[in-house]
Amino acid sequence: MRTIVVAAIVSVLIAVAVLFAVPAALGANPIRVLQGKESPQVREVRTVQERVIQGGSEAAVEATNKLLPSVVNINVQLGSQGGGVGSGIIYRPDGYIITNNHVVDGATSISVSVCPTCSSYDGTVVGTDPIMDLAVVKVNANNLPTATLGTSSDLVQGELAIAAGSPEGFQGSVTAGIISALNRNVDSGTGNALLNVIQTDAAINPGNSGGPLANSSGDVVGINSAIISQGGGNEGIGFAIPIDDAIPIIDQLIATGSVTHTWLGVTGTTLDSSISAQLNAPTNQGALVESVLEDTPASKAGLEVGDIIIRVDSQQVDSMATLLSVLLRHKVGDKVNLGLYRGSAEVGLEVTLEAKPST
Repeated sequence: MRTIVVAAIVSVLIAVAVLFAVPAALGANPIRVLQGKESPQVREVRTVQERVIQGGSEAAVEATNKLLPSVVNINVQLGSQGGGVGSGIIYRPDGYIITNNHVVDGATSISVSVCPTCSSYDGTVVGTDPIMDLAVVKVNANNLPTATLGTSSDLVQGELAIAAGSPEGFQGSVTAGIISALNRNVDSGTGNALLNVIQTDAAINPGNSGGPLANSSGDVVGINSAIISQGGGNEGIGFAIPIDDAIPIIDQLIATGSVTHTWLGVTGTTLDSSISAQLNAPTNQGALVESVLEDTPASKAGLEVGDIIIRVDSQQVDSMATLLSVLLRHKVGDKVNLGLYRGSAEVGLEVTLEAKPST
């Protein structure tokens, strides 16, 4: 019983001490606080914690800071069909902007928002290329912050990839992932296949179209163009047009307002190990020529059915899509050297590229 009484007394003393100590610590008179005549002063207590960004996150932050100023929001009106939103990349400081053809196709008016000031400009379409799903929009502005262009030629599977744009209209959004695969061929949903594109799992959603895909240095390596989705949202499978394929097209659009694509004048298929075994071919990669059209660059240069194209100049050709992609980078009148197998012999042919007929 004595122990209980002593414990109770000690508890009361501690409680009183706390009642007096807490107000005093807060800078108030404890007696006056207890009497209700004074409130304790609440002082802000800040916990200072050093923030360390680890590993790839630091690279993503630096790349984002470099990339975002050159990324724009594009709002389009489509007449009676309503409107849409997309993204773009400032290519030149005098107002030339890269985007997708499907972003501006059919637009009756275009508004371009440039941040961080989020200034709005009226945009006009300089030219489009439905085959490559590329377009150039011009705004009346100067000294705009341009994107730093990288190269898509040295990308490797698994490296950091950063996508920026206006998903669902949220301008200045950034997502990060990796380069999932290279040299993909996909149906863009616009009637034209996208050839040799970059696959990424960086989240790409409606509104990201036309925006940049960048590497860990913040350099643009692709232009976001398509996603595979069952419900319209991101499912971790997005595609970007390689910047090395895009820039020759963009430069043509700026210079002439249109694009003339080159061609060889052949039809063919990708050589794989199965076809190679059937043909007893000396290689299992390349573009197998199945037909040569008359009066075309191919026929004039002497290409034959059964030839296996393995190289264009110094560029290795491992598929029909790669061959077409390489040719898209060239202009009418360019001379290219084809390396190919004819039977078991390796042959070289010089071809002068011509304009692809419109039909």
